Amino acid sequence: MSKRPHDDDDDDEDDYMSDKILAVAAKVAAPQFLNPRRRDLPPPPPAVPTEKARKVIEIEQREQGLSTAITSDNKGFQLLKKMGYKEGSKLGANQKNGLIEPISITIHPSRSGLGEQSERKEKVRIKEETKTKFNQQIQSTYQDHLKEKYYLKRLRIDIAKCQSICERLDKEKFNLEENALWKNHVQDKLEDNDDDEEIEDDDMESQLKTLTNYLREKHLYCIWCGQTFETLDELENTCPGNERDLH
Repeated sequence: MSKRPHDDDDDDEDDYMSDKILAVAAKVAAPQFLNPRRRDLPPPPPAVPTEKARKVIEIEQREQGLSTAITSDNKGFQLLKKMGYKEGSKLGANQKNGLIEPISITIHPSRSGLGEQSERKEKVRIKEETKTKFNQQIQSTYQDHLKEKYYLKRLRIDIAKCQSICERLDKEKFNLEENALWKNHVQDKLEDNDDDEEIEDDDMESQLKTLTNYLREKHLYCIWCGQTFETLDELENTCPGNERDLH
């Protein structure tokens, strides 16, 4: 059996248990290499410069041209100078009302007519104005409704109070068993109404006026003062009147 010839280069190769191999293995087994998140990410590729859009270029060039004053070698400037214009002075026949800066321009973004923008603004203004008026009208109507509701409620309370006092005084002074002004008679009258319509404001005010006048004339009693007077003169001189607002 032939033997492999001895090669001198084999002695130069590192043993797999040598310190060099172990150091490389320890480096590869480090946490930053085992965890993908801790590995150093490659640098991002350089950004490729993109060309500006045509619209952006137009805007930049327009702004640059508007912000730059014309030079003395400009044909228009030379013509103005020949006609007597001096740099920095006002333009126009009347120097007091002349212009130093040129008239600013307004870019029309759409392809519609020149008056389309103003017409659209006018429509928006009219719409907003109509909306504001409508909201104010609703608010005013709601407030009026609350006021009317409160006024009717107060009328009903005053009428019920007058009917109760009228019934008590009639029974004490005149020994009456019934009266058309008492509360029960008014309720029966309302229940007999087949349409179930509510009493109008004028009817309630008239009913309250009738009750207060009856109490003042028959019993010398003022519902607003809350007391009975001894004589008619005392009632007329002491009581300010037969209305709530006067008290």
